[in-house]
Amino acid sequence: MYDLLPLVNKSVDFAYRGQRLSFDLSHALFSSFSIDAGTRLLLKEIAHDEGIINARSILDSGCGTGVLGISLAACSPQATVVLKDRDLLACAFSERNCWRNGIAARRFGHLGAELPPITKRYPKHKALPPRASPVLIAPGLMGLPDSFGPYEAVVSNLPAKAGPVVLRRFVDACAKELLVPGGTLAFVIVNSLAELADGWVGETPFVVSKRVQAKSHTVFMLRKPGESVAFEPSGQGASAGIPDLETYRRTLMPRQCGRHRIPIAGYWGLPEFDTNSFATDLAIQSLEKATAGALVRDFLCVEPGLGIACAWMAKISSPLRIHGQSRDYLALAATESNTKGKGIEFFPEAITETNHRDDASPQGLVDCILAFPDDIPEYDGTGPLWDLAQSRLKRGGSVVVVDTPTAISRLLKRKPGTFQRVSEKRAKGYCALTLRKV
Repeated sequence: MYDLLPLVNKSVDFAYRGQRLSFDLSHALFSSFSIDAGTRLLLKEIAHDEGIINARSILDSGCGTGVLGISLAACSPQATVVLKDRDLLACAFSERNCWRNGIAARRFGHLGAELPPITKRYPKHKALPPRASPVLIAPGLMGLPDSFGPYEAVVSNLPAKAGPVVLRRFVDACAKELLVPGGTLAFVIVNSLAELADGWVGETPFVVSKRVQAKSHTVFMLRKPGESVAFEPSGQGASAGIPDLETYRRTLMPRQCGRHRIPIAGYWGLPEFDTNSFATDLAIQSLEKATAGALVRDFLCVEPGLGIACAWMAKISSPLRIHGQSRDYLALAATESNTKGKGIEFFPEAITETNHRDDASPQGLVDCILAFPDDIPEYDGTGPLWDLAQSRLKRGGSVVVVDTPTAISRLLKRKPGTFQRVSEKRAKGYCALTLRKV
């Protein structure tokens, strides 16, 4: 098992329908101290619903640490349960939480390949009913085609940050292709979006069987018209490669990137959809100086977001191999979309577990690295970042790190002797540190 322990904030016990469960929570993911109120409310309302508890196939969309899907898997041994999330770290934690509860799981990477299973012995726990099949865990975006589906039941704690357009399309996708006729959709949403959800549901053929509003969340229980059909697994396995993002596109406009104007598409669920952040502009300014006169043929960007800096690098260096490294499936897809062009190759690399890579892309040396570190509370990521720079950067190559001044100071305290500090530029609360490998 790859080590997620440094990212575990707290372990909590949870009882559901007579089963005693345990979940590891993380500061890097939603609800790091307790199982959130929305998830608890949804599990309470679906506990005795026949469309859920008797389903032979269940999707937990936007699974997070896996509380919804694993709770249902523990109580419905007959069901094929699929957990999906755009955050590959969430997928890794879902697998860890399956392991904690003695539930076999198969996890797939963003390119569709099955990842090595956890081989450690299960912790001591009360034995759960034997399952007909392992839980399946894979990266995925809400509302897009699903190679594991269709399902007899779909459950979700809808993330408000995904944006109302994406959430509406998710409900519509459940009505059209994610659910079989007679299937059940159960979701919980924050009350501020409940009226919007009423409108989304009203535009579909769904029959509302239950709507329960609590203090902060509302649960919707919906039935898809039609007679129930026998569940037939698609047999297609996990989707391979990066998905088409047309559903998620929010804007498309030229951006001023250094001395160039470059068309950039913005996407629902990612920042910088209509303007560059100060961090991105600072990164491009630093890259201009760091790469002046240098031949860059391989460029690695850590947590690229929309891929704006990657698109700038593609503009000034062609041919170019871009390696985008992220835990965010949507960011990898957006970066690939924004860097398409003649002479440009894109290799998505997924960081899921403390710098473990779950992809099969080339791991060769690169000429330049740009990093926007993922700042996780109570977790020191400086070690993995230096390990990456040591292992992937060519001698004489440059690395630019953009973060807060405090984080940069912490990074410099652990600087290896093989790196020479070149410059440090500050603006609008950010600091761009440039170093060269000697």
